[in-house]
Amino acid sequence: MANLRDLCKGTQVHCFLVKYGLEEGLYAGSSLIDMYCKCEIVEAATALFSYMPERSVVCINALISGHARLSLAEAVNLFKHMLSDGLQPSAVTFATLLEGCSDNIDLYFGRQVHCFILKLGLPYNDEFLAVSLLGMYMSAQRNTDAIGLFSELPDPKSTIIWTVLISGSAQNDNAEEALLWYQEMRSHNAMPDQATFASVLRACSILASLENGMVTEGQEIYDTMINRYGVQPRVDHCACMIDLFGRWGFLREAEKFIENLDFEPDSMIWATYLSACRLHGDDIRGQHAAEKLIELQPQDSSPYVLLSHIHAASGNWDGVNSVRKKMTEKGVKKFTGSSRISLDLAG
Repeated sequence: MANLRDLCKGTQVHCFLVKYGLEEGLYAGSSLIDMYCKCEIVEAATALFSYMPERSVVCINALISGHARLSLAEAVNLFKHMLSDGLQPSAVTFATLLEGCSDNIDLYFGRQVHCFILKLGLPYNDEFLAVSLLGMYMSAQRNTDAIGLFSELPDPKSTIIWTVLISGSAQNDNAEEALLWYQEMRSHNAMPDQATFASVLRACSILASLENGMVTEGQEIYDTMINRYGVQPRVDHCACMIDLFGRWGFLREAEKFIENLDFEPDSMIWATYLSACRLHGDDIRGQHAAEKLIELQPQDSSPYVLLSHIHAASGNWDGVNSVRKKMTEKGVKKFTGSSRISLDLAG
């Protein structure tokens, strides 16, 4: 129930455990705490924890994890109580705290956690811990610290370790570095996965605004993903490819790419294509993309507004009025108004 985040079924199981007096058992209690935390009902998880006669590292880790998603300060207080109660933190404890640092960009506390890890002599070969440390430094845009840590990790480094470095570099506007790490990853015979290629293609998309050649390189990486590694493209991979084509005005290529997809294009695909059409002033293709978006998201005002702007840019005021009428009929609000002025120059 915890992984499914099904609060209804979880509470039913809780009632069953209470009925048979099993609620305060170590394993049952830990599972319930984990379930409530993953459903973001941390008050219930905290109350349950306070009544448990025996507290384990597993229980408090689940509670720290739940609080870290909402408030790092509360998670830190729990960590302090854990130490005062004489419980030994595990790699999972620190990884959970580090994820909270990443979400809240608290580099100072993250470094304190790192020092604590070194003091306790916890090994970096714990993948969960290593990924959390790398992610924390990348989120804080401390690429140098992340690379230093990466060099200390034992070989062979896993796919997820390489991917965190590639993804972090791309997110920190170091797209060239992300591609270099991807090449380094391949030279070490590590196997890229869907997440790896999503980050690599995103890096290509970022660089495409500067280099025309990135369109070709991105296409080669996309083909390698499918033909060499057998990785099935997801929507985000395809959106990156459309963005790649669109940045340089290769709208026909983007259109053909969409037509050849093995799945029905969703709103992300059409929104990316629409942005490219607007960037290069292609009203006909832009109109088609906006209409597709409206079909998929009939209550979202954005595609209506964009379609209205496309009509207005081409002087198609009947089209503008048609869009307004359609919005009124469907009860869509937040329409950005446009206006026109008629001048009687003859009179």
